[in-house]
Amino acid sequence: MFRICKICLTLPLILLLSGCWDEKTIQDFHYITAIGIDFKDGEYIVYTQLVDFAAVAKTEAKPTQAPPVYVGKQKGRSISIAINKLMRNTQQSLYIGHVSTFVISENVLKQQSAEIVDYIYRNQLLRYSANIFATKSSMDELFSINGYFNLSPLYTTLYLPEDVYRSRSYIEPITVQKYYSNQREKAYTTILPSISWNDKVWKEKDKNRKSLYMEGAFVIYYKVSQPWFSEKELSGVRWLTKRTNKTPVNITMNKQDIYASFSHPDHKVKPVLKDGKYKFDIEIDVSGKILGLDTQIDIEKIKRKFESQIKKEIQTSFKSGIQKNADPLNFGKILYIKETEYWQKNHIKEPKDYLDKDSIHDINVKVHILNTGGLEAKPLR
Repeated sequence: MFRICKICLTLPLILLLSGCWDEKTIQDFHYITAIGIDFKDGEYIVYTQLVDFAAVAKTEAKPTQAPPVYVGKQKGRSISIAINKLMRNTQQSLYIGHVSTFVISENVLKQQSAEIVDYIYRNQLLRYSANIFATKSSMDELFSINGYFNLSPLYTTLYLPEDVYRSRSYIEPITVQKYYSNQREKAYTTILPSISWNDKVWKEKDKNRKSLYMEGAFVIYYKVSQPWFSEKELSGVRWLTKRTNKTPVNITMNKQDIYASFSHPDHKVKPVLKDGKYKFDIEIDVSGKILGLDTQIDIEKIKRKFESQIKKEIQTSFKSGIQKNADPLNFGKILYIKETEYWQKNHIKEPKDYLDKDSIHDINVKVHILNTGGLEAKPLR
């Protein structure tokens, strides 16, 4: 009798236990890892990249052939409609929870539409920590490029911009979260990196090898302007960026090249009132090391030359911004925070309301050469 009671009590518990009848394996889905968005003729054009995760797992042996990459493309009046059309034409369920990168076209930026950010934030599977780029290139080409050594696209700049930035700090990568938060601040400038590709640098045997790189950025000021800047035009921004890790500078003295790498610049920007209008004092304190020296020159003269070069780069970025009604050095953010009353009193709406060609009052740069490598501060004989 006691045994029967135990069985009667146990059976309901067994019925309540969850089973594995609806278990899904990795092979049961198509995983979207990147989404590209273009706009043309009143419709959004959505590109998606599918990567075979079975080919991504790291092994001791390198893959003998490049993994296949599938690029999907559909149009729709909204991003959601285009995504749904893609799902209609897939062979297995599409899963977007692994999207690591978004790429938006120049046409989308011109629309100044909030639909992209709305779609990302509304979908609970998408992550705000994903990378975001703009591009002036073909999405088909961008999404078709594999990594080197037969690795998948997950091992390219499209997915790993931070790795490249740490070794060469020019244009800082940005996440969806930072992009969206900066866009909402009327005094802030958002620098959105633009990604492209070329086949002029690397070769695989006798065949040109396509590679991705950041060619510049769109400098966006609160939906007022979003002009494109080349990397050279933005060279001064790196000196006002705390995350600058390693950034190269090349100077010429006595018709010889001197090459150095600098890191983690300490900078201060202070607004000063001159003749009823605010101008800006900039202080830069940065350390580096010499990596290439072809001539014997006093180290103090080399330091002064580097200081002059850094100052010139800051002025170049500022002047380029003035010409395009942009604020790549983000003076507006500093002015708004420190002189809010002045900002509101003058009804400032865009960069030209608070910047002119004389807005930089003074630039003071201090360079420290920590070492000259394994040699003394003179060329090897």
